[in-house]
Amino acid sequence: MLGTTLEVQILATGQAQAMRAQQVLLAEIDRLELIFSRFLPHSELNRWLKSSGQVPVSAELGQVLQQALVWKELSGGAFHPATEALSPRWKAAEVSGVLPEVSAVLDEMAQPLYTVQEQAGQHGQVSHWTAERHTHLPLGFNAFAKGFIADLSCEAAFTAAGVSQVVVNIGGDLRVQGPHGVQVDIADPFTLADNAAPIAGVRVQNMGAATSGRARRGFLVGGVWHSHVLDPRSGQPTGRQQAGQVISASVVAGSSASADVLATIFSVLGPADSLRLADSLSGVACLLVDHSGQQYRNALWTQLETDAA
Repeated sequence: MLGTTLEVQILATGQAQAMRAQQVLLAEIDRLELIFSRFLPHSELNRWLKSSGQVPVSAELGQVLQQALVWKELSGGAFHPATEALSPRWKAAEVSGVLPEVSAVLDEMAQPLYTVQEQAGQHGQVSHWTAERHTHLPLGFNAFAKGFIADLSCEAAFTAAGVSQVVVNIGGDLRVQGPHGVQVDIADPFTLADNAAPIAGVRVQNMGAATSGRARRGFLVGGVWHSHVLDPRSGQPTGRQQAGQVISASVVAGSSASADVLATIFSVLGPADSLRLADSLSGVACLLVDHSGQQYRNALWTQLETDAA
């Protein structure tokens, strides 16, 4: 789903209850994928991206559009829905061998992207959402939407009869619901081996978790490798050999969606700014690794940390 893998764990009073909960979870994922997927041509998101003027949107799409603007503001632009507009310039640079000129794209990214509104229903009616796109730049919500889907599908399965624990992992966006904590190990960002020893472990319970920045993808321009994570404020890749530059950001938060977007933000910001932002938010724990291998933890991460498996 959403071009990545799905892992589900369900603990229930019996196999029949677990299978029923799995059906509920998969049905919710199918429903939400029809809203958010960029891989399905007729998804609601793709239809909205082709629309003009103010159009009705589902509550789920409206909430994600609204939250994306909130995180853009809260992060000082380190998170930006139009960041993927920079990728074609860097892909073209791989062919030419010359670093790209991105100032024109940044100028467009500085303009209003869209407006989204929730209008309260009257006389007990459900509120409805509308959204209007103002930019021709491509807009991407996949990372944020993955966490959102993990949250809602996990909650749907958890409410099924006989279920006591649900774990949903969508391409590394994790949501855990239930009385038992789950051990999450943090991969070493300096190796590509899947069986390499983890650098840390953390206990996640009734929360979400995500990691961003592991060095598997990137752009090779003129023989120099650049990270695939692009800073929307400058248009340049993160993870260059700079003191204190974050190359791996792991986050535990109240929801998988929040953990996912914060992991992206912390991959762009420096350690000091990331720790400051994490501590300003309720229930956010983070572990950051810079190019030298130095690790940065906030107090909540230390409280949740366990020995790596």
